[in-house]
Amino acid sequence: MDIQVVDQNGNEPQPLENKVPETTPVITGQMMEQSVGQMFDLLPSEISRYSDKIQTLIAYAKTQTDSTSPEALKWAIRSLQGRVGTPPLGQKWINYLGQYAWIKLESMKLQKEVENYEHSN
Repeated sequence: MDIQVVDQNGNEPQPLENKVPETTPVITGQMMEQSVGQMFDLLPSEISRYSDKIQTLIAYAKTQTDSTSPEALKWAIRSLQGRVGTPPLGQKWINYLGQYAWIKLESMKLQKEVENYEHSN
């Protein structure tokens, strides 16, 4: 004997589809700063002090990946750590990577300006 689940009319109900969001939720602003700050073992009080460097790192990470998910951005920052090597003795990772990211972003801006001049002729 099999037991069947039926609705009020005696019909079998349609199975519900599990809907998974097509995109990963994006966190921005202060939550993203907190997340990146935790990568460097910063306390909440330190995160506000290093906010400009964290924002620079986030901006750099956005140029390195098509995704805006927190995981992708943090992966891009971790990848940067592997590429640039260990900071000099006594210098914090956040300062070292922040400085590199700022220089890299500025060079990208300058490169775009140069290309605009070359293509406008």
